[in-house]
Amino acid sequence: LALQLEQDDDDMDLLHRTLFQHLIDDRWKHGIETAVDVTLLGRYYERYADHAVSVAKRVVYLVTGEHADEIQPEGTAG
Repeated sequence: LALQLEQDDDDMDLLHRTLFQHLIDDRWKHGIETAVDVTLLGRYYERYADHAVSVAKRVVYLVTGEHADEIQPEGTAG
């Protein structure tokens, strides 16, 4: 599960980029202040996910003695 977090973080990065597309769309009618708040919130969630990946990699190392990028997640070829 810890190894899966890196893929989940990639999904979070995509959501963060998608957020900007909504904010610059002409249909955004909620004002600049709300856009800034939403942008910051998105950035905080994205950074939180980055930190979760970092912690997960350390957990993998503690449990296996191997660095996470040296281990193939279950169900993948390699």
